[in-house]
Amino acid sequence: MLIGHDNLVKTFKRLIKEDKLSHGYIFFGEPQVGKATFAKYLANFLEFGKFEDSLGIPTESLVITPDIQKGDNSIGIDAVRNIKQFLYSKPVRSLRRTVIIDNAETLTNQAQNAILKIAEEPPPSGLLLLVLPNPEVILPTLQSRFQKVYFPRASTETVKNFLIKEAKVGAKEASRIAAISVGRVGRANDIALSEKWASLDKEVGKFLKGVNRGAIIKDLIAPEKKDKLLPFLVEVISRLREDKERNYPALKAILKRLTFMSQFNVNKRLQLEAGLLWTT
Repeated sequence: MLIGHDNLVKTFKRLIKEDKLSHGYIFFGEPQVGKATFAKYLANFLEFGKFEDSLGIPTESLVITPDIQKGDNSIGIDAVRNIKQFLYSKPVRSLRRTVIIDNAETLTNQAQNAILKIAEEPPPSGLLLLVLPNPEVILPTLQSRFQKVYFPRASTETVKNFLIKEAKVGAKEASRIAAISVGRVGRANDIALSEKWASLDKEVGKFLKGVNRGAIIKDLIAPEKKDKLLPFLVEVISRLREDKERNYPALKAILKRLTFMSQFNVNKRLQLEAGLLWTT
């Protein structure tokens, strides 16, 4: 379900009606604000005429994303070769053949250059959508070939109403979840439906109060707990963002350490301790 982007829906419907749709767009914004969902709904509208989740089997759209389960953390050149072949085939029942590259920030440089070649001579019946948090992480030459569309966060009231009407959450709990989801509807929905989140919420709460910090950090960097680290840090960041002015130093420190951990082979424990120290 798409929440909070009614104006964008109207805009793209008008562009399609007036035959002014571009060959490619970059959909960017924070995680879980509806970028990928919008892209899929747009592809469904082009093929089936409805701006919603597909009820049929889409044959004119292709979604590319890293296969995390297979250990693929990036999108490489092989995937782009499939994209080129798909886009240059003429659509049968859709206005456009649509390729959605979700998590496009994981595209390798080689893959980005291959996409650039497609974007320089785009097929007239093709549509290429790159979905990512920040367009600045991809090559400037590639950015220049796409129109950028920013997806903002929803208001707290919008998230609250969604939780009450769609997730069937009580008003008091909906207010609490809406506040800590900081306008990200997908995150709010995950919190409302996830039993694991309750445990994570409790652990993060203890950590921010200074309870068992050393033991928690040790547990986070254990090899068998590698899937726990990112959700934990995302939750810590979300909590700190409730009062951004007060917690700015802590937010800056954690994000800096996350960048180091993703780009360099560094001691994770030292980086976490250095970043999380600011949350005291």
